[in-house]
Amino acid sequence: MSRKRLKNAMQNAALALLTLSALFLITRLSLLQNIRLSDQVQTLFPAGGGQEGGELPAGMVSSLHLMVTGGSGEYGRCGRLCAGAEDTLLQLFQEALGSAGPAGPVTDGAFQKALDGPGIYLEFSGGPLPLEIVAAWLGEETDFSQTVRAMALTAGEEEAALYLLDESGRVSLYGTSLPGSAVREKCEGFAPNGACFAYESDYRALSPYTVLTVDSALPPDIQGERPAGYSAYNLLTALDFNAHTLSRYRESGGAEVVEESPRSLRISPDGVVSFINRGEGAPALYQAAGQGLHEILAAAWRLASALTEGTGASPLYLCGAEVGENGCTLLFRYQVEGVPVFFSGEEDALTITFQEGNITAFTYRCRVYTALEEDTAELPGPLPAAMAQAIAAGYPGSRLMMGYVDDGSGQVAAQWLRED
Repeated sequence: MSRKRLKNAMQNAALALLTLSALFLITRLSLLQNIRLSDQVQTLFPAGGGQEGGELPAGMVSSLHLMVTGGSGEYGRCGRLCAGAEDTLLQLFQEALGSAGPAGPVTDGAFQKALDGPGIYLEFSGGPLPLEIVAAWLGEETDFSQTVRAMALTAGEEEAALYLLDESGRVSLYGTSLPGSAVREKCEGFAPNGACFAYESDYRALSPYTVLTVDSALPPDIQGERPAGYSAYNLLTALDFNAHTLSRYRESGGAEVVEESPRSLRISPDGVVSFINRGEGAPALYQAAGQGLHEILAAAWRLASALTEGTGASPLYLCGAEVGENGCTLLFRYQVEGVPVFFSGEEDALTITFQEGNITAFTYRCRVYTALEEDTAELPGPLPAAMAQAIAAGYPGSRLMMGYVDDGSGQVAAQWLRED
């Protein structure tokens, strides 16, 4: 073989080896990419139904009013308004609810006597929720049917007792297998701060289990506005619409309407977004994995997160639910450091309507709230706690809480608010 032919043969062999090596590396790269993609899918969508089958985030429910009693009266109570429940507290209620068996209704006197000993009281600041939603939020299931305005765990000699209060103030007792020592141990971590229930104060005209606190650090003044990311393009992208669609028109008032049959979206200049779905065939964003409240909650949380992330708005928190035979409506609101934000027209920040496991409508008020570093002298601060309690006591059965009222003017200070 000539030198030239030998050289060509060696070059061809080298090219063949390089080609085979490249093909092998491409195959390995593709395999690695598939493995990584599979890991991502498993992380984002756990086994058993995807996001709808996994745990709901503890932070999805609006803040709670908390009262903890360390022991007998001499130890006093620790009360906090608009507090975020600690994971360990929620775990206690989860374990109690998971083993709960009904013992029947109890009187206010019996309940108040139980609250004299070591115990933990949690009240939903947003209002009553169906027990099934509370159970799903805690990661449990329940066959019991009632609304829950507040719940309490008290430490018995051996096992803890679970009390549930409905929207009318009726108290139901449930036995549990949770050791009473677990409640006592948790209560020991809370130092008394002078708080009390309305029924043991000079303001007994208030709803009896209203948590009354002494003056403490005030919530910051806040700035409320539409976020910079509030745009038709960002909203259409976040809500799985075609951001470049020509099926749109502008109303005389400036609102933009996008039609993508059977869905329509109305984007208003003032930050209000309205969605209507008139038929089947909506994308997965608008469908729950099932018709159970757990799956519906997960789908609602997914939509709330998409709206928040797509616009840069403040996070949303579940504050109420209306469940009927034909579906349900979930209500969300904003809050800053646990303190709720209300709108002057009493609208909710986000209202989502479900029918047969599908989102058929929602209304969203897109806002972002920023705590100001210094309180604004021009904004009137809240009254002293004792004065606010005395005024609220003039409205029998009412509750008292701290909150912001966003009237669209920009800067807002927290105020004492009365709930009838």
